[in-house]
Amino acid sequence: GYRGAVVAGVGISALAFLLTPALPLAAWALPSAAIGLGLGWRWIGNETWLYRLAPGSARGRVVGVHETLIGVASVAGPAAVALLGTLRPDAFHLGAAACLAALLPLMLAKTLAVHAEPEAGAGWRGLGLGAWIAGLGGWMEGSLLSQLGVALAPQGLDTADTARLLTVLGIGGMLCQVPLGWCADRLGVRRSGWICAGAAALATAAALLAPGSLPVLAVVAFTVGGAGAGLLTLGMVHAAQGPDAGEIARRVRQVSLVYTGLSACGPALAGLLIESSGRPAWLWWQQALLVAVLALLLRRDGARPAP
Repeated sequence: GYRGAVVAGVGISALAFLLTPALPLAAWALPSAAIGLGLGWRWIGNETWLYRLAPGSARGRVVGVHETLIGVASVAGPAAVALLGTLRPDAFHLGAAACLAALLPLMLAKTLAVHAEPEAGAGWRGLGLGAWIAGLGGWMEGSLLSQLGVALAPQGLDTADTARLLTVLGIGGMLCQVPLGWCADRLGVRRSGWICAGAAALATAAALLAPGSLPVLAVVAFTVGGAGAGLLTLGMVHAAQGPDAGEIARRVRQVSLVYTGLSACGPALAGLLIESSGRPAWLWWQQALLVAVLALLLRRDGARPAP
């Protein structure tokens, strides 16, 4: 059931946070994997639960608010680490406390009957638009999170400038989700996807034309942060369409796995491109290619006949 899956995920992550500072650094990959496992259980169980409760006419706004809260956490977490430091276990204990704080609303939340699992072999059949656009958003955002400092170093920008830009990236992801959810309710997922694609294209062009301008890069970071996280919101809205609970769970699982996988591939490929070419601007050319792929997906989906 939903509550059991989410409670298990919360417990696994909280225990891993508590154990991490007690282990040698070489073993930290193990609790990190456990934290990620707990996150995956919470994500799939919680999102499917939420979208079954949300009315279809307002689902985009519900998803937007939900992703905004996730965006708040993505800014608050690094801020807490910066405040508490990394040489003491305090930040890990705070992470465990944040996980366990979720238990109270879980106890108060409305329950739903367990749904029937889709037929065997249905898990990856018909990988939908939602999974792909969410994955591309993760690729865009993950590449900037990991490689922005490398790309900016030749322009004379230091680590403090990079930290400020990454903060702006997170703020963009936090503030743009509710408006994009509203657009999804009013215009549909595909048209809202075109808004994200257009914004990301303009931001990428600005970064290529003014690579050393901090104000321009701040606007670029805000825009790409909003577009990247917005594509995840749109992917979740797309996955939550329809009345069948088992089908919703299958599509949410697709979105989470594709998003996570491409979020990991993006930084690796961006780093490989920059290292092999010796040109940090390849980060932005990769972003331009991703925007082009997104546009092709949206165009292809729009050309399909209506069911």
